[in-house]
Amino acid sequence: MRINKLIPEVILLISSTFILSCNSEFEPHIFSESTPVVYGVINPQDSLYQIKLTKSFIGPGNAYNYAQIPDSIYYDDARVFLESRNFRGIVIDNVELFPIEIEPRKPGIFAQTPNIVYQTDFKSIRLRPEILAQDGITFEVDLFLLVQLPDQPELIESRTRLKPEPKIINPRAFFQKVYFYGEVPFFMEWTHTSPDTYFEIKVVIHYREILETGERETEAHWILTGIQLNEHSFPGGVKTFYTYYFRPENFYSQIRAAIPIDPEVKGRAIISVDFIILTSDGAIKDYNEIGRVADDYHGTSYTNILNGLGLFSSYNTKGVFGQRLGQRELDSLALGTYTRHLNFSRW
Repeated sequence: MRINKLIPEVILLISSTFILSCNSEFEPHIFSESTPVVYGVINPQDSLYQIKLTKSFIGPGNAYNYAQIPDSIYYDDARVFLESRNFRGIVIDNVELFPIEIEPRKPGIFAQTPNIVYQTDFKSIRLRPEILAQDGITFEVDLFLLVQLPDQPELIESRTRLKPEPKIINPRAFFQKVYFYGEVPFFMEWTHTSPDTYFEIKVVIHYREILETGERETEAHWILTGIQLNEHSFPGGVKTFYTYYFRPENFYSQIRAAIPIDPEVKGRAIISVDFIILTSDGAIKDYNEIGRVADDYHGTSYTNILNGLGLFSSYNTKGVFGQRLGQRELDSLALGTYTRHLNFSRW
């Protein structure tokens, strides 16, 4: 899971033990209270803010059958709040989120419907920098998640620091061409005001597909990590710059991985490319890295939720959009080893 996935399915927490025994008194289930499982990644620039709240469960029989029963995975009468505080700990806003049903899940372990999240909108809580600035509030805001459950005295809670946008130095907004083969290869460079920051780059290519019955516009994307950190001294201090250099072989191999072969497509023509920096905190990084090696059926290995499990964090984005490939780059897309089977044009 990466930070461009806003509301993924929450991990199923089941302890399964398979033991053969001739002892008829063996009890295979240890009955215990359910555990709250929370997932919420907030972008202040979004129009809606959503929190996913479910619970673990255990019982006799097949756990997959339980996962199809809404009462097994949702709490009744839970109350979910977002609370913003300034750097002195003084409350700016407190708002309650209310359960709503969103589009059904894809077929899988959990019941497709109802698919419930707790939601509010950007007008109910001031998280956007420009809105806070109108009220004279500095954008140094901690956002708290607070969950009250019936018959449970402890609050489920977590905290994240809202991230400002990164400041992109390169490429400049008025440069619209991407050159991988020039004297200076294409790269992105930016600065950021928060030291405890995690970055990814989302690359989105927009292209047109030619079919026997007409044309359609579509897109593909992938995520890049491995950001370089450099520090430069200047009179009065040190400034940190973040850099990512694009290698052509990596770029074209990522296109190959992102676009499946489709016999109905007779040709393709690239329209433009977007490069979007996503910035978050270390919680996202830890959750991603540990999640790649954790066995989901034995519970999450990382959590930043007090009195529960899961992830609560925030992120922000800044990008350069509508970039065009240079002619040599178009030639490589159309004729190169990695992507020539995708039938891209040279213009």
